[in-house]
Parts: sequence; C-alpha cells; structure tokens
Amino acid sequence: CYQISPVLFSQSPPYVEIIEQPKARGMRFRYKCEGRSAGSIPGEKSNESTKTHPAIKVHNYSGPLRVRISLVTKNQPYKPHPHELVGKDCKHGYYEADLQERRIHSFQNLGIQCVKKKDVGDAVSCRLQTQNNPFNSEIWEEEYDLNAVRLCFQVSITLPSGELFSLEPVVSQPIYDNRAPNTAELKICRVNRNSGSCRGGDEIFLLCDKVQKGVCIQFISPLLSVYSSNKENLFNSRYFL
Repeated sequence: CYQISPVLFSQSPPYVEIIEQPKARGMRFRYKCEGRSAGSIPGEKSNESTKTHPAIKVHNYSGPLRVRISLVTKNQPYKPHPHELVGKDCKHGYYEADLQERRIHSFQNLGIQCVKKKDVGDAVSCRLQTQNNPFNSEIWEEEYDLNAVRLCFQVSITLPSGELFSLEPVVSQPIYDNRAPNTAELKICRVNRNSGSCRGGDEIFLLCDKVQKGVCIQFISPLLSVYSSNKENLFNSRYFL
C-alpha cells in the first residue's frame, strides 16, 4: 500500500524516522470533564532542566509536507485508539498540519485526552468516519487497553507535480497512563533514612505508591555500578503491602 516507485525518486526513497520518542511513563491521561489542560507529551530525553518533545526526521527529502499524528493501539495490528490527541491543530482526535521546508519537526503542543469506557464505541466510530485509520486495520468488537497508546506519524510529501505522496506510517513506543497502577511509574514517596552502618543490620522503610504484587526491587551500589549477586538484597513488593 505504501510502496514507493523508484521512478519518482532518483536517489534513495524518502522515509520518516522518529528521532525523539515520547516518554513512556510519567504522563497522566486526562478526561475532558476534568476541565483542565491535557498537558503536553514530553520527549524521552525530557527532564526537569531540559524539556523535549516527540520529533521526527524526514530523510532523503527537502520541501513542504503534511503531517498527521493520531493515536493507535499498543499491540499489532495497530488500530485507531478511542483516546484523542488534543491541542493546537487537533480535530476529531488527531493532529494535522502543513509544515514548512525542514527535515526535523518537533511537536510540543499535543496532549492525550481519554474517553470513558461507555464512550469507546462512539469514539472508534468517529475515527472511522473521519478516515483516521492509518493502517486500514479491520475493526471488531473487543476490549481496548485504555491505559496505553502509541503515536502514529503519517507524512505526505509534495511531488514536483504538486500532488501529495504518502510515506509509510511510523509508530512510536507505547505511552502509559501514569494514573493506572499496572502502568504507572514506580516512585519512592518517602524513606525513613538515607544512610546506614557499613556493618549492616539497619532497617530502612521505603514508602511507594501504586506498587503491584510480583514486582521485585533490587538495590544497586552507585559506586560499583554493578548488580549485587547476593540474593538477600532482593525484595518482593508483597512484603511491603
């Protein structure tokens, strides 16, 4: 469906690469009824001092292009997700804009707005009505994973004739809802002490939120930068619950 004829391009055919993935964890999906901004999807390299955002690079092409970004399911075959992208240049749950002649494009005003379970059917119908099905996947009644999405980037380049030519879509790594216990980023909320005797024997209590049973925690020495082979240093979260 997305095969590029060698007649159109004398050199290597153009293609899209995601050069800054969205951050997998740490973002909360927000409902429309919350009445607040859905935030902005951070990039994988984003931290407190430097903010980054998802970015793509178009190889072997220089010129204007059209970009559509939508949400698809975490697992293949990738299908339109009921959640929506919101922000500037977003409509019907997806982003679309004509961009100027640059090879690298960053997207910093995109947020994820989630739908309630009872509205999933209507949301998916809206995706199909607006032709928002990047891989033309067959849609059937099933349980959607509402705690994880992927970004799908569809790029259309301008041919010498002025026509738009669609490149093969690319899909990002999964983005997980930080509100759900099974996908949330594990954080230490409180610790009773941050030092101890070199002889050992001290009790240290770590308080974490959203810890699931079956999660093992291993303590690592930052000085040695190696994992301890001592099985006594392994703890299971069920001891904390």
